[in-house]
Amino acid sequence: MRDSNFDPVKFAKTELNPLVDELIAHAERDDASDQLTYFSGIKDSILNASDPGDLIEVFFNLSAANFLNFEYSQESAILLDRLLEKSILLTESQNAGDEGFH
Repeated sequence: MRDSNFDPVKFAKTELNPLVDELIAHAERDDASDQLTYFSGIKDSILNASDPGDLIEVFFNLSAANFLNFEYSQESAILLDRLLEKSILLTESQNAGDEGFH
């Protein structure tokens, strides 16, 4: 059974958003305006989310980030991997069904 106390929007704002902020900081430092624009849009989507359905576009955009031909620094690539791992946990929690999410 899905954990009724789990709030996916709160999870996104507390767990994903800090990593997105770090990616934005790296993009600014690396003068990567394309990454800055892309991840700022993801941040806005997370901050404006009010229900789990609002996070669908966030998942799509995070998944697509590896395929946009951005030149990531090593630090940014590691952050993006961590961000994707956490977003997968969030996705799995929404699909937990009867098996639950731990």
